[in-house]
Amino acid sequence: MNAAEDRKLIRRCLEEDRQAYRLLLQRYQDPVYNYCWRMLKNPGLAEEVAQESFVRTLTRLDRYDEKYPFSAWLFKIATNLCIDHIRKNKRIAYSLDEDLQGSDGSFRREVASSTPDPSQVTFSNERREIIASAIAELPEHYRSILLLRHQAEKSYQEISEILDLPLGTVKIRIHRAREQLKRRLKRDEIVS
Repeated sequence: MNAAEDRKLIRRCLEEDRQAYRLLLQRYQDPVYNYCWRMLKNPGLAEEVAQESFVRTLTRLDRYDEKYPFSAWLFKIATNLCIDHIRKNKRIAYSLDEDLQGSDGSFRREVASSTPDPSQVTFSNERREIIASAIAELPEHYRSILLLRHQAEKSYQEISEILDLPLGTVKIRIHRAREQLKRRLKRDEIVS
């Protein structure tokens, strides 16, 4: 998605060009819907919130600041709407100890165990140890960058500042570290 093209479309939208509205919608419809679906885990609700995101965005285009990417503004609106919806529609809590009342009388609630199967836990733990061991075998500059990114959950920019490296170097090292890790895991037959 090209920022310059977005700005041109937005200017046309502000002049009430219907074709520009359609093009802007087509450009971002799928990414916004997919994002809302991941946030809300409900296709119908995701569609509703995505549509509301576009309505709010398009009716407030005069407030858009061209110094920032349009997509960031649109996704911020979608994020806020998703979070608002999640907060408003928190599930009602029911006691699991109380019997349910039905037309045929009352009956006990039965809830499936949410604890994982012990063999799955063992497999996950073993896999985690193998991955940790493979990361420990990486050269220090790859190991540190992977840990900052995936365990400390630092952004590329934060890693750049922490390690005092150019942003491009950070991206290249993360890519190369992942490739080396993947090769090691393939060697140990952890991944295919």
